[in-house]
Amino acid sequence: MLRLKFLLWMLGRLLKKAYKAQPEMREKLEKEPLNFVIKTRDWQGRSFQLQPQQVSSQAGDLEQADMKLIFQSAQDAWKTLTSKDKNAFIRAIQDGEVRIEGDPKKLFQLQGLMKYLKV
Repeated sequence: MLRLKFLLWMLGRLLKKAYKAQPEMREKLEKEPLNFVIKTRDWQGRSFQLQPQQVSSQAGDLEQADMKLIFQSAQDAWKTLTSKDKNAFIRAIQDGEVRIEGDPKKLFQLQGLMKYLKV
């Protein structure tokens, strides 16, 4: 669980850094902001607010989230989120390891924003 918490905390830091450095990312958020949560069934997870004015994240759930990614376990989340396989997330959805609550189209928006992260 601790590894997953650290991974999601780092994701928040990378999103903030990309927001400051990438004008294209800010333009995309002007058109369509995104609030999402990554969590497990037994853990509140971490919420991310990607708005035109700022990007922020904090521990815990977010009631007004556009989308929630709910993993069966921290181990499943770690395995999927750190996989080098581009199809790992789709496979995890098909295998029932992750469930999407809210607007599933927001997943494509999130994937589009990930290209701005410099890892």
